[in-house]
Amino acid sequence: MKKRIFCLAIFFVLIPATSFAESFEGPLVVKNGQPLYTALNSPSLVSAEPENSVNINFSYSSTYVVEGNRDWYVGIDLETAVLDIQYKQVVSSGLEIGFDLPVIRYNSGFFDNTIDTYHRLIGMPNAYGRKERPQNDFLLDVIHNGNEVIRGKPNDSALGDIMIEVKKNLYQNDSSMVSIQAFLNLPTGDPKSSYGSGKTNGGIAALVNEQLRSDIMLYINTGIGLIHELTAIEDVELKNYYYGGTGLEWRSSPKVLLNLQIIIETSPFPKMGINSMDAPSMMASFGGSYKINAQSSFGLSLTEDPNVAGAPDIMMGLDYRQRF
Repeated sequence: MKKRIFCLAIFFVLIPATSFAESFEGPLVVKNGQPLYTALNSPSLVSAEPENSVNINFSYSSTYVVEGNRDWYVGIDLETAVLDIQYKQVVSSGLEIGFDLPVIRYNSGFFDNTIDTYHRLIGMPNAYGRKERPQNDFLLDVIHNGNEVIRGKPNDSALGDIMIEVKKNLYQNDSSMVSIQAFLNLPTGDPKSSYGSGKTNGGIAALVNEQLRSDIMLYINTGIGLIHELTAIEDVELKNYYYGGTGLEWRSSPKVLLNLQIIIETSPFPKMGINSMDAPSMMASFGGSYKINAQSSFGLSLTEDPNVAGAPDIMMGLDYRQRF
């Protein structure tokens, strides 16, 4: 997997330079679909440029984590569908205000055999231990010291935590832009079934856009999430997390743009002695967008977890963006 990411990065660097007048579309909209991270509305890679837009994103992912010890048991074997609606509005020069409304559905799914075949093809047979459970069987159960923390509901849909964000442009020249972003997650989702945290939390991030060539844009994000508690069936103390991400966007033609990006987030959960939960999550994504016209575009993405921890085994995304 690391070799594949490296080769894709070289591909972006070596492609011939071209010049287009059209603007860039920004990073792929990819949020962590692992249910315990979905409940906390984890951040995604974003552009430093304020914009007026409506973004409708649908992601589908599969997660398998079945591990435990005398203190903790984490059982996650399911597929997650998230319909995410984002609205962004520039209210004054360089100042953007937006909100993010996720609707989440956990289900037993249909994808296990396909994922097993895919992972065999890329040299990762039984990387997650899926053969230890029946295929397409639902499990979402977290236990701490014998007490249940989260119990999932199969084939159930609910609203997640709504995010409000503010972005302010701090610096801009012909090729660079630097902004600061603050976000606030409101406790609108049910934490007992992993739809929300049950508490208000937020964070702050620095965002950088750097145009490397006329047809290549570099995106860099670094931030901190401020969070302290999950109020589920049993309350669990959480910890602030740090995240960073980078992405390249190549405008291969006036209408087609390709993206390669990665985002890493430290675990916000207490030390469990379970590597899949204690190690940082890492999501590497490849995809792109097609510009229908100057204001609207349609996007696709595929995401893998290179370190096999803290993120879904595989994620796919569909995206529609309308600027105004």
